[in-house]
Amino acid sequence: MKQKIIYIAGLGHSGSTILDLALGAHSGIIGLGEVYTLLDGERRKKHYTSLCSCGKPATECSFWKDVPQILEEQGTTEILYEKMIGHFRALFGEESILVDSSKNSYGYLKYLNEKHDLKVLFLVRDVRSWSYSRHLQNRKPILLLALQWYLENRKLLFRFRKMGIPFMLIGYEEIALYPEHVMPLISRYLDIPYEPVMLEPDKSKSHIISGNIARVDALKRRRFIYDARWMLSLRINLFSPLLSLLNGWSKKYVYSNISGQNRDEFFLFGTGRRAEMTRKYN
Repeated sequence: MKQKIIYIAGLGHSGSTILDLALGAHSGIIGLGEVYTLLDGERRKKHYTSLCSCGKPATECSFWKDVPQILEEQGTTEILYEKMIGHFRALFGEESILVDSSKNSYGYLKYLNEKHDLKVLFLVRDVRSWSYSRHLQNRKPILLLALQWYLENRKLLFRFRKMGIPFMLIGYEEIALYPEHVMPLISRYLDIPYEPVMLEPDKSKSHIISGNIARVDALKRRRFIYDARWMLSLRINLFSPLLSLLNGWSKKYVYSNISGQNRDEFFLFGTGRRAEMTRKYN
């Protein structure tokens, strides 16, 4: 029986952890965070000192505590992943859907796409927001980070298309600002019934030990919160004319689910919705 797998792709610091948690709030979905990292014994050891999103240390977590023994024998990534799937099914049942938020376009995805029921959500964050967030952490130049954002996202898109793996584009801004609109769209793509509890990441049943610290931050897990610090940045304002060169690409890949072909069709505030409300109620 094929395992249903949701894979969250995208750059780091694009909101994959909060999306993993939100999906894990669904009655039929369990998230496991960055599975690829945890298949490797040495890297896994580093994360076993972490607190799982379930609230227990990794060594006491109902899912992760037995994984080192299950993956004790070495093998290919595909073999180890199948062992992980077996453990997942034994604990949560064959009908449960697994979320893997490893983000990168790793080669094992082609195998998963052929052998299992794989659905990919490609998460992209606005270039201004992403570049400023990374700048605050590593102090690299904003323009260099913007170029990195463009090249790495293009590379991921190229890799998925080359592997023949379909995906749904999701903007971090879309999901953070309009979760009530975007989560039902995601559910439709995943072919699962939409459940309003998906708007409450804190209700997640996911077991994430490798991912953003938001996985255990009660305040950030409570609901979708947009990081708007970039709007107050003098650097972003100064570089806006240059960053605007990426605006068309950003609009296409970050805001595709909440806007049409122009700003007038922007969800909630667009002329289309206003006309619809006018016809109904005026």
